[in-house]
Amino acid sequence: MNQIKSELENLKKAQESDRDLFLAQEKLKSFPQERDALKQKLESEKASLKEFESALKSMQLKQKEKELELGQKEAQIKKFDGQLAQVKTNKEYSALQQEIASLKADNSLLEEDIIKIMDAVEAAHDEVRKESERIKQKEKEFSVLENEIREQEKKLQAEIAVFQKQREELLLHVKPEIKSLYDAVVQKRQGIALAKVSGEICGACKMKLRAQILNEVMLGETLVACEQCSRFLYIEENAQ
Repeated sequence: MNQIKSELENLKKAQESDRDLFLAQEKLKSFPQERDALKQKLESEKASLKEFESALKSMQLKQKEKELELGQKEAQIKKFDGQLAQVKTNKEYSALQQEIASLKADNSLLEEDIIKIMDAVEAAHDEVRKESERIKQKEKEFSVLENEIREQEKKLQAEIAVFQKQREELLLHVKPEIKSLYDAVVQKRQGIALAKVSGEICGACKMKLRAQILNEVMLGETLVACEQCSRFLYIEENAQ
């Protein structure tokens, strides 16, 4: 086996590790996106709880406003009751009684409104409680999924370390100048720096190769790159 064929055989073996290395590194890059997607989904789930809490606060505020209004009217009734004993004419007495009757009628409606609001507040409290429990469950699910991603990251990082070690060991048998060219193509072509010639076609980019390029590949006296994709070309022994 001549030197170039020997170099190509070493590069073929290294490419197996480089292909796996590239795929593993790409997968590793996807984990932060997966984690962000999970966080966004959880935040979206939490938004519903905020809506329920906001509705509850609004009803509680409305209840307080009604209770304040009721208290003010009751204070007015008490004040008018005190004035009844001080009026000097029947007309004034009758006017005060009408005011008191009107205030009591208003209070009766206010009390009905407050009861309805209290029922709504109680129901809202129940909705908030249920939603809080649902969100807690979602948080637990998020935590489980996040831990799974973290474990996958650790596993993949360990695999990447193995692939990197494998490629470096294999490339120890390749000339430094060839290794430098190979590494550049690996980075440029997503872990695939070699392409098998199939007929007159580059097996990677599927472009037809010039006759001169084919002849150089078959001679095997130098490394030959595809003019289209820059990958190193080779022909299987049994294909020659």
